[in-house]
Amino acid sequence: VGRDPTTDLALLRAAATGLAPAPWTDDVPAPGELVLALSRPGKAPRAALAVIARSAGEYRAPGGGRIDRWLETSLDVAPGLSGSLAVGATGAALGVATAGLVRGTVLIVPPATLRRVVRALAAHGGVRRGFLGVTTFPVRLGAALAARAGQPAALLVSSVEPESPAARAGLLLGDALLALGGAAVGEPGDLLALLEEERIGEPLAARIVRAGEVRELTVTVGARGAPGGGRP
Repeated sequence: VGRDPTTDLALLRAAATGLAPAPWTDDVPAPGELVLALSRPGKAPRAALAVIARSAGEYRAPGGGRIDRWLETSLDVAPGLSGSLAVGATGAALGVATAGLVRGTVLIVPPATLRRVVRALAAHGGVRRGFLGVTTFPVRLGAALAARAGQPAALLVSSVEPESPAARAGLLLGDALLALGGAAVGEPGDLLALLEEERIGEPLAARIVRAGEVRELTVTVGARGAPGGGRP
């Protein structure tokens, strides 16, 4: 039906009957709790037992996908592991195990992320994400400029895609982006976090530094993958 490489998930439609879905749980496992990974990579099932190595908050995968919880396991990376059902000690499913998000690490994509991504894939065949059409990198502001801006860092605009939302808003190469929609940005991940699907089509105030002066523009968030779109 669709796929989302940024969360390493795909939605498949199967012509089958009598399939019983696993009981999912949104309970947060603690480090040290047992986890069983179950898959069928070939003609026979495969199982692997491990523990939760680390449990933390929301994070951004390297491709920009939002994962609702960092659930790291002690599972070894092995063929057929990605896509395994991760089951806790109570028998309830904790999510889907994947080795495709962080190299050398097996993580569990939790049910909250699965539900959100599956809804988007079923509706659109992909996960829609907002974009501005800029490439940025973090910079530290000088003391005087930081005092005027009210923050120590910003995102320097190194390129602006033609006909993109950023270009139409008047954002220029060399501008330093301080905030978008009232939220300060100092790292590229900060900007990605502000460009979720629900922001598409929304006009946001962009606070910038240009030629040493703090200014404000209005940029309407576009949809990544639309004509002229691609970068954040």
